[in-house]
Amino acid sequence: MRSMINTNQQDTTSPSASGYDLLRHDLLPELLGEDEEKILYWAGKALARKKIKENEKIETTHFFHNAHWGSLQPVKEKKNERIYEVVAPHMSNDRPFSLEAGFLAQIVEIEKGVIAESYYEVKKKKPFTVQITVRWDRKDPSPLTKNE
Repeated sequence: MRSMINTNQQDTTSPSASGYDLLRHDLLPELLGEDEEKILYWAGKALARKKIKENEKIETTHFFHNAHWGSLQPVKEKKNERIYEVVAPHMSNDRPFSLEAGFLAQIVEIEKGVIAESYYEVKKKKPFTVQITVRWDRKDPSPLTKNE
């Protein structure tokens, strides 16, 4: 049976922006409710562990682009902190960016071998730009290591 709804040819190799927006901005908030931000943070950490297990190494800038999370750039690194900037034109400032923050925290935790946590801050609304800061404590070893 032929669909009458979709008459335009589309690239089926990647999700459409409208499909992504529908899931991210409408469905997830409905399903997760008031705990959305916390759940997405831990989901981001779990996703990073899964992707590391599958690929051993992740190029985070490419991953962010391919996941339609935006354009990721490392901005600065200090002794116990790394700062990233994400430009994500499809996001809005009323939506949490905790999935991406959790993902980066886990990547850094595995890379450094110590517990890492992150937080984010909206920097600009047009284009939507977020700063994600990942911090770690060299005295707090992670149960996850680079060799796992």
